[in-house]
Amino acid sequence: MRILSTLCLSLLLGASGTAAMASSKASFAKKFKNVDIHRLVSVPGLVDCSNSAYQMRQAGFATVSNAPMRSSDTPANAASGQTYGWVTAPDASNWYFTQDITSRDSVYSEFYTAHFHESSKITLFDNNHKQVGSFSVKVPEGWKHVADITPYGPITKKLFDRDEKSNEILVEFHDAFNGANKYLTRAYDINTGEIKFEMEGTGLVFDASKGWNSYQRLIMTHESDEKYSIDVIAPPANGQTDWTVEHTFNFDIDNKITYLQGSCFNCMNVDGTPYYVLAEYDKPFTKTDAGDGSMDIKQEPDNFLVLRTFDKSFNKVDSVRVSINAPEGTPYRSAAFGLFGNNDLSKGYFSNNGKLNYVVGLYDYTPAMDGDLISYAVYDSENGKLKDICDKVTSNKRGLLNTIHGKSDQMWFLQTIGTSEGSGQQIQLVDVPSCEKVSVLPQSIDGNAISSNFDRYPTTANAQGYQYVIALSQAQSNEAGEVLAPIAWVNPDCTIDHVDRLNLGLKAENFTPLINSTSLNPYLFNTDDDMEYVYIAKKRRTDGSNKIDNVLEVSTLDGTVIKSWRGDDNYVFSQASFPVMDELGKRQMFVVFEDRANNKYDMNFYDLPFTKFEQGGTGTVEDPYLISTTGDFQQLALEPTKNYKMVADIDMSKAAQWWAPVKNFTGSLDGDGHTIYNLGVKTTEDHAGLFGTLDLNGIAKNLIFVNPTVEVTNTNQYAGVLAGETNYTYDGEGKATNVDSIFVYGAKISGDDQDFVAAGGLVGSANLGTNINNCSFQGEITLPNSENVGGIVGQTRSASSVNACYANVNAIAKTVLGGIVGIAGTPHDYCKFTNCEVRGQLTAENAVGGLVGYNYFNEISNVVSHADIVATKKSAWDGYAAGGIIGVMERNRMYGASGFAKNCVFDGSVKALQDGEEVNAPATVHQIAGKTVADEEYAEGETPEVEKRLSNNYSTNDAGSTDATSVEGAYKAAKEMGKDFFTGLQYAYGNKLAEPWKEDGSKIPTLYFNNIAKAFAVSSDDVTVGTTDEGTAVVKVSVYGMENADLESDLDVSTKSNNAIVTFGEAHGNTIDLVIKGKKQGIDVVTVKFGEFSATINVTIFKNFVSGIENVEDAEALVIKAADGQISAEGANAIWVYSVNGKLVGKTSGAAFSTSGLTSGLYIVKATDKAGHKATAKFVIK
Repeated sequence: MRILSTLCLSLLLGASGTAAMASSKASFAKKFKNVDIHRLVSVPGLVDCSNSAYQMRQAGFATVSNAPMRSSDTPANAASGQTYGWVTAPDASNWYFTQDITSRDSVYSEFYTAHFHESSKITLFDNNHKQVGSFSVKVPEGWKHVADITPYGPITKKLFDRDEKSNEILVEFHDAFNGANKYLTRAYDINTGEIKFEMEGTGLVFDASKGWNSYQRLIMTHESDEKYSIDVIAPPANGQTDWTVEHTFNFDIDNKITYLQGSCFNCMNVDGTPYYVLAEYDKPFTKTDAGDGSMDIKQEPDNFLVLRTFDKSFNKVDSVRVSINAPEGTPYRSAAFGLFGNNDLSKGYFSNNGKLNYVVGLYDYTPAMDGDLISYAVYDSENGKLKDICDKVTSNKRGLLNTIHGKSDQMWFLQTIGTSEGSGQQIQLVDVPSCEKVSVLPQSIDGNAISSNFDRYPTTANAQGYQYVIALSQAQSNEAGEVLAPIAWVNPDCTIDHVDRLNLGLKAENFTPLINSTSLNPYLFNTDDDMEYVYIAKKRRTDGSNKIDNVLEVSTLDGTVIKSWRGDDNYVFSQASFPVMDELGKRQMFVVFEDRANNKYDMNFYDLPFTKFEQGGTGTVEDPYLISTTGDFQQLALEPTKNYKMVADIDMSKAAQWWAPVKNFTGSLDGDGHTIYNLGVKTTEDHAGLFGTLDLNGIAKNLIFVNPTVEVTNTNQYAGVLAGETNYTYDGEGKATNVDSIFVYGAKISGDDQDFVAAGGLVGSANLGTNINNCSFQGEITLPNSENVGGIVGQTRSASSVNACYANVNAIAKTVLGGIVGIAGTPHDYCKFTNCEVRGQLTAENAVGGLVGYNYFNEISNVVSHADIVATKKSAWDGYAAGGIIGVMERNRMYGASGFAKNCVFDGSVKALQDGEEVNAPATVHQIAGKTVADEEYAEGETPEVEKRLSNNYSTNDAGSTDATSVEGAYKAAKEMGKDFFTGLQYAYGNKLAEPWKEDGSKIPTLYFNNIAKAFAVSSDDVTVGTTDEGTAVVKVSVYGMENADLESDLDVSTKSNNAIVTFGEAHGNTIDLVIKGKKQGIDVVTVKFGEFSATINVTIFKNFVSGIENVEDAEALVIKAADGQISAEGANAIWVYSVNGKLVGKTSGAAFSTSGLTSGLYIVKATDKAGHKATAKFVIK
């Protein structure tokens, strides 16, 4: 049968023995009997089904848990040793170690010399390349045949003693010779070499820590003649100094576990909750096992895989039984738990039934392929099988593809279809957690054989929003004989959008690109918007020796090599990776060479990106770094104290990955009126936003966001589009954070977490005198289980202020919701809010107000609220607490009532609901302030207090009040208001912060920056159309900052060559459709203008939409023809294909060029023959 090529360099699949020394030792699956105790236990992290991990292993790339603008060829950091490896540090960062081993040779015959270790020196380096430990170890006394000394992580602090200042690393000794097979595990202090722990057997560290809750256990395994014993070792308890064996699990050595495909003891971390899952068969798998593999296996019928789950107190909490009866025609079926990926055990991922869910693999032995075909499915204890994930999976070939904003996660599975001679393979694509089958990638697409070396990447070229990037198996060559390695960009419907062909030069014989979420990043190697590829190639030398070297290269799309690493006979490239190497998230390129002459490995680290900030700048106040791409923007995280200025609009969707919030930013960012489009934030950090924390001295100003999204996770505490929190720390000297002229349009902030602290449209929490001025937010905030939610800021503290800010927000929260701020101030300080305006709908159970949900002792003035406010459930203390301006106006119980709210106007609606029905005249629901001292309950004889903190407040709803100092305010119809009225309330009219109000066709003013275009966008800048109505294309034109704009009248639309016809379609708020079709065949450029904004749309026009290739213009010399999926010119020795803008998109040596890699559009074709004759033609491909 035909097998799908994986394009691996066999030389690199095990680049060195040291590659296995990662942060933990692997738990290996087995074919038959499992007598290796390493295979008994699995802990989180050992089974990584991410595509990055899979492709790095396949290609030989390693996987690991700044002054100059251009990096040099000299590595920034380097180390060397006889072996090396990676460990996880106590702070979860990447540390690495080198090891120099002293061995002796034992000669047993003229044919065999054994090498046994005697001692080792281990040196550790942190993620800043600083040496953090060095110590020596000796083999255990009496152990004469130690073949392996293996350090492994994670590094621990308090697992073996109570000393938080020391760090320990585990080291395993393996003595194996003449049938002996024994292990010893020790924990060493990495600086003193003191042995903190020692036990015969082998171990793994199980870490289920989350946040402040620490849970680490050492899992040790031992073997006797009749059973395997697994000890769970706990750190010293309070008042103790030594570790203890907390619990021991025992397994009989029989066929209930020896034919498991996975581990019998599985340590599982479900969102910070540890579980232990024991796996075994209900009865012996077979009775025919001779113990030496000499007999065929006959599976016992009516058997089950039994999973028993224990909590951290070792109480049994769940169990599952899965039938393993083999289907007809299958000799036997075995099973595994714990080999699928990070969601082997989950709760709330595959289902919301409150049960633990288990992913089980059933392995059907298939004689025709002498291997297993696997079926993955999800089970629980109550329902049995919940979902089928995928069947007929070949040899565990699967991976989790790159995450795409707004799209489901997706996995791929390599399937073998049929078992006869004519069977084949395909890649099944499955959305998770729904387990919906999305599509199938066949063995070949348009005649191009594909490989399983692929991932997906976001795009606007199709409705699905992503494409698959696939290494094709068949290379081409150009007229010079240079090898062109193809990488196809494939739509979900399996049509090829385009093919990038990398020029490997002469004498290249193999090609393995790294295609995953790390490498598919146009900003990894430089910060321009163009994609680069990294790959390993086999290339012959040009020195006449014709020897083959493994070459690591980074190149652009046209094959220009940016960086290249190549060794010689004694200095051989071994492996590479891209670890994060400091606390700020800086990646480096890690390249390893084997120095065979000196018996060591050289580890080289190169700073990434190689180039950045092509527009210039040095990061000072006077000469800020100039940001022109998303890649430039990402550099803020690496130098958070510098100064930056945008010189172009930025589309964050080009980055593919979710944005990683910039931590502790104390520099300045000047947007200079430019726009960030499509920011997408989803993080496991405490703080979510463009900035995680915008700290003291930090400045953000003159910046526009269009269509940002923030997906709040259960690990977030603070969230906002601009920043999770401001002024996070205080050093006694720093200046307050300033946020000025930040405008957000089309935002979506959403999540279901219950443990959230605060979320705002711009900032989650503003502290220590933060000033937020001249800002607006328009969008949706949906946090139904959260409190402290505001349209501008979720929470303000410590004399922070909000001035001249506008929110048009549809917000849903559990409680404490405000149009501008959720909760304001504390019992110990106060904040200021002035000149604010609110529109939209605010819905919460209670404590909801047009300006603020819960207000302590703050100064509030000059607020206009048009919001519709809905309270849905009483609280025990404050009732509904809903008000047009303030939800709850807390009293200062120590010093009496303080703060005030004055000169406010409410022009919206406020109501309370019970069981969906409006409540008539509910308590603590008022036009101005919901719950105040006026609503306090008093005992008999007590004198009720009068609310004295309200003055000059008005409502356009007639609630029967004429008292401007009351909780209802004074009634005044909107038509009776006007500039004189508001001027009398101290509203200043103008166009700046001190005079922020303006007239805008209504008696009630609006803020000066409203209804002014701030940003402009078209949904596509390149379309292909026909000359009939069936061939039209619709492009959406959006203007941001305008409300109720007449776009059909205000837009100026023109064409360059009059080949295209443009008409207006439907209008939707600030967006209108442009309908484009062709007048005659050719090309055109449509220009759309709105005031000072403009955009262009390139239009390719052909007559109809008949599939295939249509000849538009014949050539004059050589006859260029199009038929059967190719362009040909009889007698030609070379053909070049160009896009309409002159970019070379393909070339070949010969008389024919396949069009399978070209997308729809107009192309220019040039052909030449040996005599020098030339011909050109235009072709349109649909």
